[in-house]
Amino acid sequence: MLIVEDEVRIARLMALELGHAGFTIATVATGQQALVEAHTGHFDCLILDVMLPDLSGFEVCRRVREMGDTPIIMVTARGQIPDKVAGLELGADDYVVKPVNTEELSARIRAVVRRRPRGAIYSSTIYTAANLTLSPDQHQVMVNGVAMALTPLEFRMLEHFLSRQNRVQSRQALLDAVWGVDFMGDTNLVDVTVGRLRRRLRGERADITIETVRGIGYVLRSTRP
Repeated sequence: MLIVEDEVRIARLMALELGHAGFTIATVATGQQALVEAHTGHFDCLILDVMLPDLSGFEVCRRVREMGDTPIIMVTARGQIPDKVAGLELGADDYVVKPVNTEELSARIRAVVRRRPRGAIYSSTIYTAANLTLSPDQHQVMVNGVAMALTPLEFRMLEHFLSRQNRVQSRQALLDAVWGVDFMGDTNLVDVTVGRLRRRLRGERADITIETVRGIGYVLRSTRP
């Protein structure tokens, strides 16, 4: 586990308490150090503060996500909804707010690590909708035969929708399926991730859409006649 936090007191406290919870912890104080450490790929999860002295946590998140699928939990100031949205838009898996509750953080770490793709757990089912196909086994999405880049979170959500085409999914059902039944976040995460996934699908000219069902949730449908 890598904690990226420039406030020494907070970093030490988090490392001590997470260590007592059974995690092996390393800490760095800058975004550049975080990128160097993340490049090794030796960490199961990054705990990433938004406010860093060199690169912002958002920039670190973006670059780490380009490297691979290491789970990222952003640490934001209380009430800073734009920070939460920005982190999720860049591929973060979750967020916590300061002051950090270590018991809650431990639960969130275990949840995102459990959701990380592993080589032997994919389904052999291939999902198809209009001009899009998704292969869990290869962790690949194709639109008109061209690979589409998705974050692990976006991939899980699209897979869930494709496995339930034309069936309305409530926000709570999406939280349970995509984030996990033990997830302690709120349904804003669903709305942000759906919005980002919609934009990616439009950008790739996929002939599917995720419609909002007012007061209930969302449904994926083909846009072909």
